[in-house]
Amino acid sequence: MDSNLLKKLQTEKAQRFLQEADDMVLQGRWSLAANRFYYACYHIVHAAFITRGIATKTHDGTLTELGKHFILTGQLDKKYGRFFARMIQLRIKADYNSIAEITEAEVLEMAPLSHEFVAAVEGLVNITNVEP
Repeated sequence: MDSNLLKKLQTEKAQRFLQEADDMVLQGRWSLAANRFYYACYHIVHAAFITRGIATKTHDGTLTELGKHFILTGQLDKKYGRFFARMIQLRIKADYNSIAEITEAEVLEMAPLSHEFVAAVEGLVNITNVEP
């Protein structure tokens, strides 16, 4: 499949998942909101990876490659690396932990940061002449 099309589809999915997450916040569905916020971030990162020919097989691999190619190079602020690492933890808590639930406070903290993260990474996706 054409890389520009893949990049576009990943970006659209990230935006759609942000909207779904916002909808879940309005409904007070904290675990679902956390999941959608995480996957919005995940998909926009993968759109950026397409611009560099980067492929990963795991969520931790996604974090590693994000750090290596975008955080350590200064293209993204270090706070975004910490944020994405925290998002992975919250997604695992939301999806797999039957003892501890995601709280409203956790989601309300991550919501604006998720939007900020997606916008920052999308800025990198839209750069057409990117050095590997």
